[in-house]
Amino acid sequence: MITAILPTFNEERHIGRCLDSLLRQQGVDDFEILVVDGRSTDRTLDVVRSFPEFGRRIRLIENPRRFQVYAWNAGCSAARGEYFAFISAHTEYDPAHLAKCLQALHRTGAEAVGPLQLAEGDGDLGTAIAWCMSSPMGIGNARFRFTEREEEVESVFSMFLRRETFERLGGYDERVAFDEDGEFNYRLRAAGGRIVVTPTIRARYFVRESLGGLARQMFCYGYWRRFTQVLHPAGVPLRVYAPPALVAGLVASLALLATPFRPLAALLPAIYLAYAAAGGVKAYRSIGAAAALRVPLVLAYMHVAYGLGFWRGLLTPSRSVLGPRVRASAAADGA
Repeated sequence: MITAILPTFNEERHIGRCLDSLLRQQGVDDFEILVVDGRSTDRTLDVVRSFPEFGRRIRLIENPRRFQVYAWNAGCSAARGEYFAFISAHTEYDPAHLAKCLQALHRTGAEAVGPLQLAEGDGDLGTAIAWCMSSPMGIGNARFRFTEREEEVESVFSMFLRRETFERLGGYDERVAFDEDGEFNYRLRAAGGRIVVTPTIRARYFVRESLGGLARQMFCYGYWRRFTQVLHPAGVPLRVYAPPALVAGLVASLALLATPFRPLAALLPAIYLAYAAAGGVKAYRSIGAAAALRVPLVLAYMHVAYGLGFWRGLLTPSRSVLGPRVRASAAADGA
């Protein structure tokens, strides 16, 4: 049996489409869908209960602590399956998603596999956000977002793995509330496991719909990635440090305005402006002029928000977030 674990919180806009795609799965007969809801205040639960399969193929449990990391662990504990498919409510899945993941897991011998994430958005702004979330100019070398070949990666979207693998590694570390997959994947790789992305498996991911929503998402990514760095200093890719370096450079540029080196203050902002503008030019070929004009602003929101989040985490005492185990964990990684 395969258990598809689906955390939710106020997902009424997307949850119906996501469940629909899961219920249309072909090539696997024995699977269940476990919705783990963080006490939604919108119509999410009404939508879930409206499916005829509710109570049979679809089960529902509560996640009183709301955050996704708790949902994953609670869902895995309640699951009946031998395999786990981690599902995003913001996503529509291919009808053969589960079957292809199962085949890829056995064929590659990897510990975990995942699909190519195809970002989509509504309107010109949503299209620009989707392009930035799928481009190295926006997200560096997070290859599960844009690769065209099957390859080993450091992380995947909508991970698919054996129950035994998840339990052997102790599940998700609940101290890391927003980068739990990055932290888990580091431990998986450190234990000798391989993670493979297979672009013949595709998942349509619907991005945030506003610059404010995008900024909040990226700030949280940056903030919690800082604590993954504390736990596993050797396991954080170099791309993570680019946005904090940008923010530090912009602050330094402001400081230069009050010094004799004032003419240099415009150097870094000008370089980044040229970089963001180049992103807009590159995006024009695939998304058109109206959306491409928004790409430089979207890139700036993504990078600055992520960088600010990382610096906020850097200035937050690790012990106050991670608890007393942090020193032992960091020491084990050679910190």
